[in-house]
Amino acid sequence: MLFNSYVFVLFFLPLVLCLWWSKRIGLGARLAMLTGASYAFYGWWDWRFVSLLMFSTVIDFYVGHRLAAATLPSRRTMWLCVSMFANLGLLTYFKYAGFLAGSANAVAEWLRLGGRLPVAEIVLPVGISFYTFQTMSYSIDIFRRQAKPADSLMHFAAYVSLFPQLIAGPIVRYSDLEQQLRDISDTIDWEAFARGILFFVVGMAQKILLADTVAKCIDPMFADYTALQFVGVWFCMLGYTVQLYFDFAGYSNMAVGLGLMLGFQLPQNFDSPYKSRNISEFWRRWHMTLSFWLRD
Repeated sequence: MLFNSYVFVLFFLPLVLCLWWSKRIGLGARLAMLTGASYAFYGWWDWRFVSLLMFSTVIDFYVGHRLAAATLPSRRTMWLCVSMFANLGLLTYFKYAGFLAGSANAVAEWLRLGGRLPVAEIVLPVGISFYTFQTMSYSIDIFRRQAKPADSLMHFAAYVSLFPQLIAGPIVRYSDLEQQLRDISDTIDWEAFARGILFFVVGMAQKILLADTVAKCIDPMFADYTALQFVGVWFCMLGYTVQLYFDFAGYSNMAVGLGLMLGFQLPQNFDSPYKSRNISEFWRRWHMTLSFWLRD
């Protein structure tokens, strides 16, 4: 389900907001509803993907508590490795297994070794990089004693699956949302809600009116790139730059806006990267939360 789809804007979002701000249900039920809605949002592409999200959530919830309870450095390191291997193994398989198998087959053919590795048709789960990095950061922070484990699996699942940031970021640390999830208000902050609507509308305009419009112009040219002349090549390059910029900016603004409408403060993930003076500043401005994650 995409933020700019009719089913999201006309049905999913209004229903979730009405249930979320209902005064008739308690905190636990609200978190359960939000988690269920986030799983439904994610499963809209393929329900099989939900099992991967649940797997990553359960593994790191369990590892977090084992890390907090362990006292021996060797034991703590072992549990951290469990999280790393589980999450990075999942990510590597779905993102790179086909590429690695194909590369190995090409090398074997070049060396005339014979035999081929099977290359499976693997569908890449949407947003897998974001939630695996997020769950790993939780275990790493507990390992460093910079965070405490979540009180309940439901609390942790709500953090991991929160739909505004699930498919395109930002990558949010558990410490950034822990207190917000504990102190959820049942009264709407209308000023924050209005700012959320503004962020969402601006982001949708960036995505639909700018990014998607440019894509319609350049996609046919990319499809027949061998026929492009010098001017056409430059037009495609510049067009793709504009499309990529407003696509990511749009999703980032919509994520922040959705968070505000639900009462959460999500970090900004995009800060005019084309104003950067060098490559390192460009990277910090383009995907800010990933930069902070890698730095820390």
